[in-house]
Amino acid sequence: MAASSGTNFLTRDFRIREPLLVSILVVITIVFSALTHAFSQAYDRRRAALGVQWFERGNEELQDNRPEVAIEDFRTALFYDPQNWNFSMQLANALTVADHTDQALNYYFGLWQRNPSSGPVNLQLARLYERKGNAVGAERYFNGAIFGDWPTDDTANRRTASLELINFYLARGDAGHAESQLIILSDNLPEDPQLHTRVGDLHTQVGDDQRALTQYKAAMQLDPGYLPAIQGAGEAAFGLGDYRSAQDYLTRAIHLDATNATVKKLLTVTQSVFLLNPYERGIPESEKIKRTLRAFELAGHRLDSCANSGKASAASAIAPFLDRWKQLKAIANNRYLKQHPEDRDTLFDFSTSAEKVAQPVCGEPSPEDSALLALAGRRETDQQ
Repeated sequence: MAASSGTNFLTRDFRIREPLLVSILVVITIVFSALTHAFSQAYDRRRAALGVQWFERGNEELQDNRPEVAIEDFRTALFYDPQNWNFSMQLANALTVADHTDQALNYYFGLWQRNPSSGPVNLQLARLYERKGNAVGAERYFNGAIFGDWPTDDTANRRTASLELINFYLARGDAGHAESQLIILSDNLPEDPQLHTRVGDLHTQVGDDQRALTQYKAAMQLDPGYLPAIQGAGEAAFGLGDYRSAQDYLTRAIHLDATNATVKKLLTVTQSVFLLNPYERGIPESEKIKRTLRAFELAGHRLDSCANSGKASAASAIAPFLDRWKQLKAIANNRYLKQHPEDRDTLFDFSTSAEKVAQPVCGEPSPEDSALLALAGRRETDQQ
């Protein structure tokens, strides 16, 4: 009986103490979990802080032009924060600056796999592929940058990517694709005279003087005294055969900068065009003959100088034209051309053809020779 009572007592005592023990164990578990979580958070914060410290140190090294040291700093930063996007971007940037192209490509490609629409990553990949001579890859990633996402200034950054793609095409001699990109770009330009002028220069490079002139005019509307735009407009107008406008623009440019040798030379050529063009409207017959004879004389002088330059290849190239010039000299006089006005075209066409043949082999042309070359191009355009 006594044993049974003792057993019952112990059972009741355990039943009373069991919830208390469980509660104590729960409290202990919670305390240890909280301590573990706090320690883990402190550890993560410490790692993050160390990552930022090494990242900032790497940026300083890059600014001081020590990319090799910066590479190790950024790698250390990534050790503490392996998934940090900015750390990876700067490591790839430092590798690019240090000319470790293949390693940089690997890092940027890893970032691209994480975010294929990233504009900055696509642009860096395009630049690296261009550096390696991989035209297909460069073109692909330039387009990725143009249509990609940018964290800030997306319009300006996409425009930058477009301009780099255009220069990439031009460097490869692909004027057709460059022109297509330029036409798209030209329709979405901000009111910036420098940017309009830059795009005008690019239109000139692809041979589109009309669109170039439009961009230069837009720049001048924003800043009437912006010399590069005025000079560009003069050159474009000259290329279009609008010599009056070219003279006006170039004269304005000279007034702004009297030391500009390029403008001076083109203005002299433009003025020579007015003195040599026998097809200018409104001039009398005597002036047409005078200009035709002057052109013929200039061509003969150019051919003769080239033949006596001591360059056998040049002399051989122009020899047939020099012989022809000597044959035509018999009719190159005022009396004959008055009686046979139709031969004015014969003499002038010969003169411009001779200038074109001499141009690549006979050295720098004089302003008057350049004027004849310009008139030759204009005449060909008018006859098409």
